[in-house]
Amino acid sequence: MFKNLFFTLFAVLIVLPHTALAEITYSGSSTIGTGVLKAGAVEAFEKKSGKKFASVDIPGSGKGVKALIEGKVVLAGASRPLKPEEKKEKLSSTTIGYDAVAVFIHKNNPIKNLTKEQLKGIFTGKIRNWQEVGGKNAPIVPNTEILDGKRATIEMFQEHVLDGAPHAKFKQIDLPREQIVEVAKDENAVCTVSLGLYATLPADIRGKVKSISVNGVSPDDKNTRSGAYLISRPLNLVTKGVPKGEVKEFISFIISAEGQAIVSRNFVPVRKGN
Repeated sequence: MFKNLFFTLFAVLIVLPHTALAEITYSGSSTIGTGVLKAGAVEAFEKKSGKKFASVDIPGSGKGVKALIEGKVVLAGASRPLKPEEKKEKLSSTTIGYDAVAVFIHKNNPIKNLTKEQLKGIFTGKIRNWQEVGGKNAPIVPNTEILDGKRATIEMFQEHVLDGAPHAKFKQIDLPREQIVEVAKDENAVCTVSLGLYATLPADIRGKVKSISVNGVSPDDKNTRSGAYLISRPLNLVTKGVPKGEVKEFISFIISAEGQAIVSRNFVPVRKGN
C-alpha cells in the first residue's frame, strides 16, 4: 500500500511541473498576430491568468494552419474562413472579430473610390496609369505581400477581386504594415492591407495615406461586419479539435468583454458594444 502511494505521489510530482510550465505556441495570420495578440491580448491574458505564450510567429494564415495540423503549434490564426481541405483535418475555428482588406493610396492622390473591375485591372497589370481610373496622369505603383506565401490577404483579394486571376508581379513586401509605409513614401503607390494594421502604425505614417471606397462602399465597421464591403473577412483562432487547457482559456478570454475590447482597438469585434 505504501509502495503504491509512493509511486502515485512521485508521478504527480513529475506531471505537475510540466502542467504548470505548459505554454501557448501561436503561428499564422500576421493580421491577428500583430493587430490582436501583440497589440495587448497576450500581455493582458498572461497578467490575468498567469499562463504564458512561448511564441507568436506570423508567417501567414496558410503556413500557420499547416503548422497546427503538423503539431508544431497549438494555436493558429487565420484571417479568412477555413478551406474545405483544412476542415477535413478536424480543425475548430472561433471567430474573434472582423476585418476589411482596405485599399490604401497616398493622401495626395485625388482618387476616392475604385470599382472591383478597376482594382482587378490594376493588380493584374492591365491598368497602369491613374488617369485610366479618373486620377492624374501618373504611373500606378502597386505593392503586394509575398505572392507565394499562402497569405490570407492575397488569397482573399485574388478570390473576391481578381476572380481567381493571378496578381501581376510588383514589389513584394514581407510584412503587411510595411506595405502601407511604402505607400506613404510615394504619391503614386497603392496597396491592399488589413485596415486594422493601419491603426498600429505611427501617426506620421497614418497622416500620409488614406483608405478608399470599393464599389462605392467604405470599409467602416458596419459595412465590414455585414459583409457589404467587398473584401470583408472573419478573424479566426484555430485549434486541432475542440480547444482545451490553456488554449481554451485564451480563446474564452478573447471573446470575453475584456478581450473584445482589445480586438476593437484595431478591428470590428464579434460582440457589439465593444
